[in-house]
Amino acid sequence: MNELISPPQKEDPHNDHPLYWRNTKGGLFEEDFFWREHQQWLADAGYMLRPRYREDWEPSWLKSGKANYQCEDGKSILRGSIMDATRLSDGQVVTIKKVEKSYTPWEESIIRLFSTAPLASDPHNHAVPLYDVLQSPMDKDATLIVMPYLVRIHKYRYDTVGEAYAYDEPPQGLKFMHDNLVAHCDVHLVNVLMDPTPLLSEIPHPIRPERSYDFKRKVKQRTRTEHPTRYHFIDFGLSRRLSPGDEPVAPVSYGGDKSVPEYKDPKRSVSNPFAIDVYCLGNMIREWFMDKSRSLEFMRPLIDEMTRKVPEERPTMDEAFQRFEELRLSLSQWTLRSRFVYRNEFFVGRMYRACRHVLRTAKYLHRGLPALPTPSPSPPRTLTS
Repeated sequence: MNELISPPQKEDPHNDHPLYWRNTKGGLFEEDFFWREHQQWLADAGYMLRPRYREDWEPSWLKSGKANYQCEDGKSILRGSIMDATRLSDGQVVTIKKVEKSYTPWEESIIRLFSTAPLASDPHNHAVPLYDVLQSPMDKDATLIVMPYLVRIHKYRYDTVGEAYAYDEPPQGLKFMHDNLVAHCDVHLVNVLMDPTPLLSEIPHPIRPERSYDFKRKVKQRTRTEHPTRYHFIDFGLSRRLSPGDEPVAPVSYGGDKSVPEYKDPKRSVSNPFAIDVYCLGNMIREWFMDKSRSLEFMRPLIDEMTRKVPEERPTMDEAFQRFEELRLSLSQWTLRSRFVYRNEFFVGRMYRACRHVLRTAKYLHRGLPALPTPSPSPPRTLTS
């Protein structure tokens, strides 16, 4: 009887390095070394990485006596392709993404499309801005794209129905993409992020978001009513760009939302990518807003239409956005100012938040703050290369 023999596991190239995680507790994983080896080159290009990724790094906990997880430099990045850095020209914290051109050859061109005129200045554009593009000197297949530093939306609670419904920026942004014949093809929660300013008191640390970027202070959340924020689509690795007159079909791209009905049909090799986007957006709103709060039940009919199993029965993004707008206009000021009540709140906490909400609402009315928060216009997009 023949036995299946597993292929030998490939050793990490840096497993003998003294800072490799097996040799130093809390040390570098294999994906960390890509950034360590690019650190000086990135600094010369104007982007400084955190101490953990610098060539002269010595783990701080070896001298301080603290556990590695208590130290700023003691945690690795969550995704090997994503890194944060400080832009030396102005001190702004940015995100750098490693794009493998052989794997996602069109990602750079699509993000460039939305960051160059005339689309870059359109207020309906919610694609993440592109600041810079750098070609790795060590890997011909790796392009490094520089973007704003964004955070995940579900980490920060909503206080009012108006704050949650101001999340109509993603429907508007997806409609804008479709109007320009681009299907995102991977709409889900981790690909729709928000600007941390001015909602948060400080830029949060990427691994410990409750701490400031320099790890010295706690980050405090403000309310979106007082400090509205903007939302952006990221990750265009699976996106498709069609030409005018093309039939709206493309090879099925299996994105992060595994519930898409088209993914479950083994006979379907092509699909309408715009219809998949509509489904994914509706399902994201259902899972992360409506299923967590009864406060948005008025959206149920629209979300049910967007998530129909048959793609042809879903509305287009134009039609869905029009429905979002009609719903917004139909809501009273008091509905928009009502508290966003989470389903998992305990009774005592719910009573406390209700009392606090009454006092906050009175303050907002006195200050004349709108029930539907509107963020300030985005600063101009400046693509340097």
